[in-house]
Amino acid sequence: MKKKLIEYSHILLLSIFIIGSFLFIESNFKYWYSFMEQYMMFLTTGDYFFNKLAEPGGLNEYLTEFITLSFVYPFGAALSISLILGSICACFYLYLKSFHGKPSMFLSILPAFLFWIYPQESIASLLCILVALSFATIYTRLKSNTFRYLLGFVFLTFTYFSAAPANLLLALLIGLYECCTQKGNIRFAVTGIAIAYSGILPLVAMRTCYIIPMPEAFLSKHLYHPEFPFPISLLWIGLSFPIVTLVAYLNEKKPFIKNANLKFVITSLCLLGGIIAGILYKKDPLEQAYRYDYYARQNKWDEIVAHAKEHSVHDLDALVYLNLALSHTGEFIDKFLQFPQYGEAGFIPQDPRSRMGLIQASEVAWQIGQINASQRFAFVGVLSSERLVQPRLMKRLVETYLISGEYRAAEKYIKLLELTPHYRNWAIQQRALLDPEVCSSTKWVAQKRKFLPITDNPFDLTKTLPSALAFLIDDHPDNRPAFEYGMGYLLANKDLGTLMHYMQLMKERGESFPVRYQEAICFFYSAVHKDPEAFNSYPIAPEVKNRYMQYLQYAKKFSAATLKPQFGDTYYYYLQFAPNLNKQ
Repeated sequence: MKKKLIEYSHILLLSIFIIGSFLFIESNFKYWYSFMEQYMMFLTTGDYFFNKLAEPGGLNEYLTEFITLSFVYPFGAALSISLILGSICACFYLYLKSFHGKPSMFLSILPAFLFWIYPQESIASLLCILVALSFATIYTRLKSNTFRYLLGFVFLTFTYFSAAPANLLLALLIGLYECCTQKGNIRFAVTGIAIAYSGILPLVAMRTCYIIPMPEAFLSKHLYHPEFPFPISLLWIGLSFPIVTLVAYLNEKKPFIKNANLKFVITSLCLLGGIIAGILYKKDPLEQAYRYDYYARQNKWDEIVAHAKEHSVHDLDALVYLNLALSHTGEFIDKFLQFPQYGEAGFIPQDPRSRMGLIQASEVAWQIGQINASQRFAFVGVLSSERLVQPRLMKRLVETYLISGEYRAAEKYIKLLELTPHYRNWAIQQRALLDPEVCSSTKWVAQKRKFLPITDNPFDLTKTLPSALAFLIDDHPDNRPAFEYGMGYLLANKDLGTLMHYMQLMKERGESFPVRYQEAICFFYSAVHKDPEAFNSYPIAPEVKNRYMQYLQYAKKFSAATLKPQFGDTYYYYLQFAPNLNKQ
């Protein structure tokens, strides 16, 4: 039994790594990869396929977009990526095996660990490396030198046009195989020619097949965002395979550990240690924001609030979604004190340019009823996304065009979304709304149209949120999402003067006052603008008034830390002791 375990140790180690990769992605990056799915718009048309073929690395990108469709499903990203990583390790192991020995599966797995250390937004780089290793493995199985050399140049050409820059890695792997396993000076000539050919091929292609810049000709435009420098992490990941090949070759000549049993134990412990460390300590800093974005896409606003109650809030992106969720569920006024607030940036991204910022800005504008702003942010997001598509925001464009009655514009995006496997059913449902009568009678359309702005609103939500909201509230006082969001902003930023303007309007309309409003009124008329007559005109509950009077007595004697256990959940405690957000 023990002998069989050692004999099949490479299968066991590979299985452990695949399972570990699945757990690593699922526990740390599943929401990140689900978010990235929005930047890959896979179309099921022949034109789309051939357009991809007409650029270096296009076929690799086509497969990347197809596989990325799985990221929207539970365990989809973790399963897809772990299987690809496992395939990379298996191909690398078979490649190393061609060096006339029994390679270490642990060494074969080591380069794949770099994907844990440097997670990539797109799996295009993973597939690129898998293509290079697959062809390198086939190359090493060919025994006839002449046939192998000829087929090697075919492989280099194919990998360039289908999965560039896989040809560069393939050339290095071919050169290492020839130098380490073959005899005679021809091996050095073949190595030099293969590397030179893989370097010259992009230069020839960009002058004959493509009209593209040189970086794109060599590295393709699909491995990283074209507006940013080439990430050094991808260079280290690519070079790790030739480096490990040399280490494995030297280890075969002079093994570091000769005892098979001891080698299995040490490599198993190292692998398990690396997997456990990665799962426990490699965390996505924006995990909470991506999680909340995932919930928002599915209108699971209650889950955002529940998660924030359990884990608090750790960044501004997550706070924007939380405040929006509290407003959407009608809980903002009662519960916003339970979470840290950081001024206007906690309500809407400031000058949004990032993909997350544009999505959030469009979502906030949509929820509060500023449809034109929501459409503008969505349109900018579609144009500026990494691959010039963004199906999530395309859906928002369809919705906003339907609200505004621009049916031809809505139809344009519906046609595009109908060609995508994941969004097709949704787009087909919206097609019925291109009939004006059907659209007008649809409940969600009627609700949004009911609160369309009447007054021209010159304010940008992301720069002057309170003024932009004031126009919406003045046009439609019954627009509860806008009212909740506006009052929440005023409370969080301690703008009692403006808040009391709206409290007066609520009083005139005979509306009820939540406890936080009552506490704000108590503080305003006793500490800011003393007016007992005005104070008595508001329906303040006796228990709220009595608690506030008790607070005033205690506040003269005790510090903020002493008062917090008893009054930390009140708005007047927040007013006096929370940092002044407007001065941060």
